[in-house]
Amino acid sequence: MSWALQLVLALVIFTAGGAAGIKYHVGIDAKRELVAKELRESDSRQRRKFSDQAADSHASAVATLSNQLGDAREKIAKLSGRACLDAGTVGMLNAIGSQPVRAVASDVASPAQAAASDRDVSRAIADCRASYGAVADQVNQILDIEERRYPAVP
Repeated sequence: MSWALQLVLALVIFTAGGAAGIKYHVGIDAKRELVAKELRESDSRQRRKFSDQAADSHASAVATLSNQLGDAREKIAKLSGRACLDAGTVGMLNAIGSQPVRAVASDVASPAQAAASDRDVSRAIADCRASYGAVADQVNQILDIEERRYPAVP
């Protein structure tokens, strides 16, 4: 066999081997990318599932709070209605916060005569507690989702 023929044969074998090696590595890279994609999709599904569970839990908590608030309002309606906070206290309480909300004193003749009854105060406290409970539950659900999404590194 001539050296030219041997050279051509060696080049053919080398080229075929190189092509096979490239094909092998491309196949491995493709498999790795497919596995990574499947893991990302699985993680995304798990996050959605956990978020849906958190949303359901929060909706249940809000429904429970709403029922409790309704029960409290029935009891509040039966209170005597006696005045229990004077005008200065009512004014001070209404001025708390960045956006003052009329929290107490339902039937006020004038600011100087403002007073809050036990019903007014109880209603304001019940509304505040129910709102706090809803917000606290929502924040806790969000924190749980974030903690699951970004677990602490030991």
